[in-house]
Amino acid sequence: MRKGFFNGLLTGGMIGAMVTMFVAPQFKKERKNLMKDSKRVQSRARRAVRGVKNMTEDWMK
Repeated sequence: MRKGFFNGLLTGGMIGAMVTMFVAPQFKKERKNLMKDSKRVQSRARRAVRGVKNMTEDWMK
């Protein structure tokens, strides 16, 4: 009984490590794309806020 448990544990650990090695590079690419997209959104939001700020300052003059 114990031998089977430890063999299963070892086999499961090896399979998990192999799956992680194949899946991890895909997540790295996705994370990089998400970072690029979030920087674009952040830049657009800053420009929009700047535009609104300038328009309200012009109206206040």
